[in-house]
Amino acid sequence: MPDRPRETPSLEALNDAIRCLYARAGEQRRPLTADEQRIYQVLVAAWTEAVQDDQELAA
Repeated sequence: MPDRPRETPSLEALNDAIRCLYARAGEQRRPLTADEQRIYQVLVAAWTEAVQDDQELAA
């Protein structure tokens, strides 16, 4: 399988995914699991990258 450049999801999609993690845990009245925390960290890193890319495009 050839390597393709990774597409960064939109800021809105990343925001929605982050909110979904917390909403799911909140509905169940529990903290994020270890797996959810790892997913959260990846989502936040991708969100930060997308914000930086967006700012570079605007400059």
